[in-house]
Amino acid sequence: MDERIPQLVARLRKRFARERDVAEVEAYLSSKGFDRGQIGSIVSAWLSDIGRGRGKTRLEPLTYAVRVQGPHEEGRFSPEAWGHLLTLRASGVLNTATLELVIERALDHAEGQVTLDDLRAVLESAAWDTGGSFGSPSTVQ
Repeated sequence: MDERIPQLVARLRKRFARERDVAEVEAYLSSKGFDRGQIGSIVSAWLSDIGRGRGKTRLEPLTYAVRVQGPHEEGRFSPEAWGHLLTLRASGVLNTATLELVIERALDHAEGQVTLDDLRAVLESAAWDTGGSFGSPSTVQ
């Protein structure tokens, strides 16, 4: 898989403009049969490539802690919702404290599994602006 990432990133760069939403890229990769782990690796490489604006793909080291679900959270988030949260954290839209607050509110808001729509509703109700182009400045009101 690792040897295919540069080719996939090159294809994504041609297919998706920089201002496109990461969710569209994730949906595209999912439609091509990639699993969650593969999609995460590919999207990370694509985002890293966009940030540098160059053709070479090289994964950058993380500058923040990776968030792992606790026992009370396992199974409560759909893969899409959890991936969206991690993407917002990785992009800098949510800091660590805000991420924890969003997770807490999402768990309180939804009965059963938290879907991507549930998560977006929580973000909108709290006035977190996560729309617009990926990587654009966010507004917390």
